[in-house]
Amino acid sequence: MSVQLISTAVMFLAGIMVGAVIDCIRYIISLLPKKTVVYKISFLIELACWLILGTITFYFLFILKGGEWRVVDPLAQIAGIIAYDLFFQPIFRFIGRMFTVLIIKPVLFIVTFVFLIVRNIIHVFVRILNFLFRPITKFYKTSKKWALTLRSK
Repeated sequence: MSVQLISTAVMFLAGIMVGAVIDCIRYIISLLPKKTVVYKISFLIELACWLILGTITFYFLFILKGGEWRVVDPLAQIAGIIAYDLFFQPIFRFIGRMFTVLIIKPVLFIVTFVFLIVRNIIHVFVRILNFLFRPITKFYKTSKKWALTLRSK
């Protein structure tokens, strides 16, 4: 295969990945409340992501072709972005939902469950300590009160 065909295919695939990343960022930002700072600067975040992704893809092109750039390369990337929007977006969103349901939610459930168990164990331990030290604290409070009443006489 020629280097030109490989670089065009790489740029096309990079366009698909850029479309997926930008779609993911837009989706995550749309889930945030509208009053948050991140939601208000979402345009700047998206612009920064576009610049970073463009730099990364052209760095791949630089590695692949040694800095040689042709007009076909950005056109292939734009074609990849359009192909993502037209064909691959439902597939990527389905994979994202499956990843969320099968991996992220169970991990969050386990972390939350362990956190609740540790918190309840600490809570029970503190209550036991409070119960054990209650006579001492009660004696301290009454003796302090008694000492203050003796001083005031």
